[in-house]
Amino acid sequence: MDWQNRIIRIIDYLEEHMEHEIDINRAARHAGYSLWEFQRFFSFLTNTTVGVYIRKRKLSLAAVDILETGEKIIDIALKYGYESPAAFSRAFSQMFGMSPSSARDDGANLMLYPKLSPEKIFEERRVVFMDNMDKYSKHGYYITSNMPCYLTKDMDRTAKWFKEVLGWFGETIAYDDEGRGIYGAVYDYPGEIFDIISPQRGFYMFYGEPPQAQVGFMSVQGGLDTLYKFIRQNGWDKITKPAVQPWGVRVCRVTTIDGSTLQFQEDIVLSGS
Repeated sequence: MDWQNRIIRIIDYLEEHMEHEIDINRAARHAGYSLWEFQRFFSFLTNTTVGVYIRKRKLSLAAVDILETGEKIIDIALKYGYESPAAFSRAFSQMFGMSPSSARDDGANLMLYPKLSPEKIFEERRVVFMDNMDKYSKHGYYITSNMPCYLTKDMDRTAKWFKEVLGWFGETIAYDDEGRGIYGAVYDYPGEIFDIISPQRGFYMFYGEPPQAQVGFMSVQGGLDTLYKFIRQNGWDKITKPAVQPWGVRVCRVTTIDGSTLQFQEDIVLSGS
């Protein structure tokens, strides 16, 4: 199944369940993904998280009911999963800049969040691709293997560091109720654009205390010297110069913004081989 059909299934499933509490695990199974890969796939294709999409769509549908029906506001709030009128009013006001009752009384022209379509998703991803591909094409290297887990207490900052220093794609995919990043992904090539999801070429990020130790071991194709130069040109000096190791490879190590270490290595090409 191509990504267009898959995302249509996902969006249709979410839309059909907006009047219920949506089980993200069930939505992931419906799409044929694990929970983590579902969140990642959705986020990178739509440029928003599943949770944000659901919240904005529920409030937009509730706004339509408020403006176009005579239903009681408390019943509309319950219909879209809000446990109290106060919680609903607070969320509604944050999104639309006025209370539900004011919107109804004034017949307000609210800016609703529309149902996503494959055409809109494709256009957004095309813009992201065109804006960023030139930068990513200047890597001069790519990753062939690594360790898949990275801990950080500031996921947005860490994702930004991977983008600005290593030239990778990355972002926070899921937040907790306090707005803290709890799950994200960074990887060295925008595979989702080409309908490829390859967890072996990047890290899953999770909330946690970042170890002040080596957390990643990556083989490099395209030149360790190119990688070293690329990182230094981006203003990051916490990297060792590529050096030959006793076991016959060249290695350089990068200390991340969290104080963890990433090791990059390449095989030595022998002359005449």
